[in-house]
Amino acid sequence: MRQETHLRAAKTHRLMDRRFPDSFHSTHPTARKAGVAILLASDLHFHRSDTMADPNGRYLFVKGTVAQKTYTFASIYAPNTKQAKFFRNTLLKLANFTEDALMVGGNFNTPLDPILDSSIGHSSIPQTAIRTIRRILRDMRLVDTWRILHPEDRDYTHYSAMHNRHARIDYLFIQQEELQRLLEADIRPTPWSDHSAVYMRMESPLYRPTRTIWRLN
Repeated sequence: MRQETHLRAAKTHRLMDRRFPDSFHSTHPTARKAGVAILLASDLHFHRSDTMADPNGRYLFVKGTVAQKTYTFASIYAPNTKQAKFFRNTLLKLANFTEDALMVGGNFNTPLDPILDSSIGHSSIPQTAIRTIRRILRDMRLVDTWRILHPEDRDYTHYSAMHNRHARIDYLFIQQEELQRLLEADIRPTPWSDHSAVYMRMESPLYRPTRTIWRLN
């Protein structure tokens, strides 16, 4: 999932990659700003059934099946003001669109736990707004994959030179029901962006364990 692609609709082919032939995009209609994308690997064998894209390039929802199970993928790029209002509206649309398993990735422009997720231990975003966003995520049973595996750690995904602070504002969420499949979550620098990338590794829905044969001697 990518955010801040800054591509016009006619230029989305620049993100094409043979390893990720299924690519979906939401772009700003008039300017090279915002923009989100979802790129799915060929070996996922994803069959799309529906898509919802924000006309201003702020969110993209894609729904389809993998191994006969329905998954919804959401890529979100929040504005840096009025985040609570944005998430109330966007996540309501996502809740109505979602079917079965849900995975959300995005630049939220918000440290959800300022004490741990900001290098200065607090945020200029009002606590009421942060609590609202966290409540909505909790109501949707969404879990911060990096934080669940690193409950007390500090790591950041973005540095603001203007404010001279680091913050973790980029996230990958899965629903509570999928946590048993989560194997790893990591934050890694990316040379092409001022944001670090958030990675997670999960047990594939295509994996079928070999049946154990019990013998009684």
